[in-house]
Amino acid sequence: MDPMLIPPSAPAPTDRTPPAETRLLLVADEQRREQLEPAFDDGREFVLETATELPNARGRFDEIDCLLVSLHVIASDGGDDEAGDAHAAVDDLLESVRGDAPDLPVVTLVDERTPALADAVRSHEWTAVVERDATPERLANRVRELVEHRRLAVLSRRSLAGLEFAGGAVAIIGPDDEIQFASRPFAMQFDADRDALSGTPWQALFTDETVARLESTALPTVADGWRWTGGCTARRTTGEPFPVRLRLGGLEDGSLVFVVEAAETAEEREREE
Repeated sequence: MDPMLIPPSAPAPTDRTPPAETRLLLVADEQRREQLEPAFDDGREFVLETATELPNARGRFDEIDCLLVSLHVIASDGGDDEAGDAHAAVDDLLESVRGDAPDLPVVTLVDERTPALADAVRSHEWTAVVERDATPERLANRVRELVEHRRLAVLSRRSLAGLEFAGGAVAIIGPDDEIQFASRPFAMQFDADRDALSGTPWQALFTDETVARLESTALPTVADGWRWTGGCTARRTTGEPFPVRLRLGGLEDGSLVFVVEAAETAEEREREE
């Protein structure tokens, strides 16, 4: 059966509403607050509040969309000149904030963004290290990216919960080509342990011929904003190939959605329709 190309859904015409304000909390001393505030003073997109110490900010985590912290107020030596101390301070900060607000985007402002500091945030979601002398535009854009990434993740989790409830055999593939989420019916299709699928490259679930076909035809189609549907040959964890009907779509952050249906089930459903 030839693959089908499905155009993206056209949104219903509605009155355009302005985007919600992004609520920020900046923890820094007075000098650094004056330096950083211009990045968020447009008066429309951002609402900026300030605090001088992190303990004073903890009770406000539920009210904000992003936390910005100057390392100067938390580093053990009162500054961030020593790389080792800065790394430990950032790690301690993120561990502390995550205890109260697991999903809150956090931007740590440092004198110099070293590889060690970048490593300190890699194990924490929704975090970034930005140099304090970065341009206001770059700092504001980094905040936007984190907040938007978290928003999309929340929407994805809600959508996945609905798909899980509906019993769909669906998987979300991250921009790195690894499985981020797989529903139970999806895992059952491949005789796989659901938890073990996390982090698996999607290519491991299909034959080499199908992978080449999807990479050359289906993925470029999805990248252009369309959805792709067609017959494919999948591969169970035992290595056994089996025919499936695959629906493939894309998300705003570059992730992919794979919906797999047994070929015989798809053919029966299409005959009934």
